Parts: sequence; structure tokens; C-alpha cells
Amino acid sequence: MVTILFPCTSRRQCKGFLFMMIIFCIGGFSSCLVSKPVRYFEGLTDSTIMANIVIPDQLIQKGDMLSIRFHSDNSAATLIYNQAGGSSDAISLRPVVGNELPASTSGGGYLVDNYGKIRMHAMGEILVEGLTIKQLEELLIRKILEMGVLTNPYCVIRFSNFKITILGEVSSPGVYTIPSGKASILEVIGLAGDINNFGRREDIMLIREEQGKRSYVQIDLTDPKILSSPNFYMRQNDVVIVQPDKRKQTPADIQTIQYVTILFSVVSVITIVANSFR
Repeated sequence: MVTILFPCTSRRQCKGFLFMMIIFCIGGFSSCLVSKPVRYFEGLTDSTIMANIVIPDQLIQKGDMLSIRFHSDNSAATLIYNQAGGSSDAISLRPVVGNELPASTSGGGYLVDNYGKIRMHAMGEILVEGLTIKQLEELLIRKILEMGVLTNPYCVIRFSNFKITILGEVSSPGVYTIPSGKASILEVIGLAGDINNFGRREDIMLIREEQGKRSYVQIDLTDPKILSSPNFYMRQNDVVIVQPDKRKQTPADIQTIQYVTILFSVVSVITIVANSFR
């Protein structure tokens, strides 16, 4: 037979002590609940899904900055059309012309204005909004050939400000620049250090703005169908928000728990002291 000793000398003290123990046990058990881990793409068995994913072409939008570099057999003449990059590896210190921004030799910097246009040397204003990078390259080469100033020309265009914002329950929230101009939502989450223990993989908010219209989409990374969704690959200026689960305590919750704990402690001490004098 096991005898349990309570630090009390009367029936009233024992009741008070048992009540206090029950409260602390309930609080302890509620804080130690363990949730079943949620995996990415649960139930994914078909390995051909990834092979059939089509990467969408990014469309140029207002506010994008384009790196444009021309190349041809006429190296001296080509430099005229690469004014934004200059001829050194350092950032150009020359005055900014029009909506052209200083950039390094990795490419020029042409900001797409509020009318969806850029302005280039000898070409004037060019409407680029809604075009893909490939379509713009073809358009510029066609204009260059019509002008007859370069021999065997070609150009390379990249997004200079392809940025994704990721917030919420990730290890390192912030704004991330994607040099390649192409990234899936998994790569963006990886850049942010993955979802932390309080993040919900099945409840991720994607905020996207296209053609002046903003959309809000919920993404479930536990569903393999996301692999074939148009939202799997990011677009420039996307915002990804990983929502918290119910286990995470807000500052208000923590403060309430502290107040309740202090209150129970004070009541318990008063009860024990009062009973000791009876």
C-alpha cells in the first residue's frame, strides 16, 4: 500500500491543496499538447507530376525594372544602346536620363513607368507592359534591324527587381530578390529558412497584383495539386504570408496567463495562511 502525504494538517487545507494541484495539472497538460506533424504534399505518389509542370512566362508590369543588354558585331555602336550599364563593372555614376536608372554592366536599368512604357535611345517610348521577356527581346531586335545600325544583333533582358516578400511563421521573414527571375513557392520558403513550428503549411496566403488587380489566394502545401497550380511559381512583387496555428500564443494570451498564474498563487498563499491560523 502506497501512502500519499499532503502538506496539510486539516481537511480544509487538503481540499485547498488538491484544488490548486488540479489547476496546475490542467495548465501543464494543456501546454504540453502535441500536434501531429503536417508534411508537404501528403499522399504524393505520382513522380511524373513534377515532370509535367509548365513554368509560366513572367509578364512585364508597371514598376518593373528591366536589365537590357545589346550585343552585335559592331561593338562600338552597340555601346550606345547600353548606356545604362556604362563600360565599367562599377555602378554608373553618370546622370540619370529620363526613366533610365543607373545599373551595372550586368544589364541596363529601365523602369517601366505608370503607362507601361520605357524610353530607349533612338527608339523613343516603347510599350512593354503585358509582354514576356522573349517578346520584348524580339521587339527590340526587330526595331534595331529596321534602323540598320547593328550587324547580327541580339539582346538579353532580365528583371532587375524581381522581389518576393514572405511574412508570418517562417524563420527569416523579409523581402528577397530572385536574380534568376524564376522561383517556386518552395524556393521562396526555403530562402526564408522554412516554416517554423507554429506555421500552417495548409494555410498560406498569396497576395498577387496583376494588371492593376490584386488577388488573394489560399495555398495548401500539403495538397499535391498545388504542383500543377498557376500559383506554384512566383511572380514579381508577390507577397506570401504563412498563417500561425492555434498553438501559438499571442502577447495578450501570454499576459493573461501571467495574470491568472499570479492570481492563483496569491489566492493559494492567502488560503494556506488563513487555514494555518484556524
